[in-house]
Amino acid sequence: MNAIVLINKPLDFRSTKCVAIAKRKLGVKVGHSGTLDSTASGLLVLLTGNATRFSEYVMSLPKVYRAVIQFGAETDTYDYSGNIISEKGYADLDGGTFADVMYKFSGYRMQKPPSVSAIKIDGKPAYKLARSGEDVNMKARPVFFRRVEIIAPYNPEDGTMTVDVHCGRGTYIRTFAHDLGKIAGCGAYIKSLERVSTGTFSLHEASSPDGEIIPLPLSRLAENFTRIYVSSRDAQSFTNGMSILLRNSLRTSRGICVNGMICVEGESFLGFGKYVGYDYVKPEVVVPKDTLC
Repeated sequence: MNAIVLINKPLDFRSTKCVAIAKRKLGVKVGHSGTLDSTASGLLVLLTGNATRFSEYVMSLPKVYRAVIQFGAETDTYDYSGNIISEKGYADLDGGTFADVMYKFSGYRMQKPPSVSAIKIDGKPAYKLARSGEDVNMKARPVFFRRVEIIAPYNPEDGTMTVDVHCGRGTYIRTFAHDLGKIAGCGAYIKSLERVSTGTFSLHEASSPDGEIIPLPLSRLAENFTRIYVSSRDAQSFTNGMSILLRNSLRTSRGICVNGMICVEGESFLGFGKYVGYDYVKPEVVVPKDTLC
């Protein structure tokens, strides 16, 4: 079974536990395509069997997170699970300014990941180094914000605001909240966080780890990308590892094209290739259709 599995990961539940449960229930190899912190809940996209080879393509898809942000303090983890390291209160905060500052979170932006994160430094996860007392210097890196929507406006009574963050791969919503608190001048951290979608995959489709797990066809992943359909001649070349000409495709379904990734479909296979210029698509991964869910 080479398929997609959508899980609604509960709060305080490790992503690896969801993988283990799916593996036990389905009886096949299962891998994740991007984890969620135990302090976050929501959509977890898993892949089964040889579909695990498509993990990189799922991780490249845009995501939406719903975050409740608490203003007035900072924590060392940038979320509710950490220790408060600075507290200024939110009594003087003017919530009316937020609509004006959200434009700062549009397009590419340099972001420094939290020191308590899974990013590895010299082969060790940053969070292990930070929790052992070591000084962790995280390097800023570019991330992409499509937009930030204010779902529930700033509440002066409890100092919270709810937003949907539409972003690209590798974006830390905890850092977004921390940076927003710096702009506000009073500090902020994540009070709750939920991933609501990854590409066209929605939390509404996801199964509880305790319930029945229903695999979805791998063709659902193809719907997220620009998709080309190739002749039998180009199909043979592509499956043999040879680049093919994009303009020779029989037809094209338009979609997003993340980092030049293009879905290539033949009569007997589904695969992905990368646009390498001069109208060529170079094969990266191919899975026979007769093995797909």
